[in-house]
Amino acid sequence: MAHPSLHSEERPFDPGALSDNDLMTRLKEAPPSEVAAGFEVIVHRYKNAIVSFLFRYVGDPRTAEDLAQEAFLRVFRKIGEYNSTAKFSTWLYTIASNLAKDEFKRRSRHPAGSLDWEGGKGADTTRNVPTAMAAEGPEPEEELERGEARERVAAALKLLKEDDREILVLKDVQGLAYDEIARILSLPMGTVKSRISRARLAFKDVWKRFGSPSGESS
Repeated sequence: MAHPSLHSEERPFDPGALSDNDLMTRLKEAPPSEVAAGFEVIVHRYKNAIVSFLFRYVGDPRTAEDLAQEAFLRVFRKIGEYNSTAKFSTWLYTIASNLAKDEFKRRSRHPAGSLDWEGGKGADTTRNVPTAMAAEGPEPEEELERGEARERVAAALKLLKEDDREILVLKDVQGLAYDEIARILSLPMGTVKSRISRARLAFKDVWKRFGSPSGESS
């Protein structure tokens, strides 16, 4: 007669099966091997979105990559301080946004060092920016048109005020909800909505003068 096992078999750690909050909560008390595996999942889930946000905010792909790396490093260092009552993505975007603001302060103190990201006319400001690719890629002509559109959008965004650019990217590029943006920026909901409306009007004006193909010659 077979005897039942004296101890239940432990389930293997599967970080991909956990939500962000559950995963971060578990990592607070996890052994180093689980922390490494779990954090890799977090980076995989959010790297593209954070790099995209930072690129459109600061305007430079290399700086966006560096700031994204620093954002994830700070998350890693603060795993033990994670508050599970807050949404993880809100916390991560807040860290990334603050790093971008610090970068703008650094540029204002050292303006000569902030010119290298502008690039010359026609510079490829979209390189290294992760994009979601379909199983079958678009035709070359379509990809060229998309690349040109991304360049115009990036160039137009750079002409907006810093606050307008940040909130517009959070809402219309990253697709975050109003309440999450309010928590990221520590602003009342009404202020968030009014700032988004203002930023959209500002972008529309810039797009008419600069972003659209018909306005490029003006």
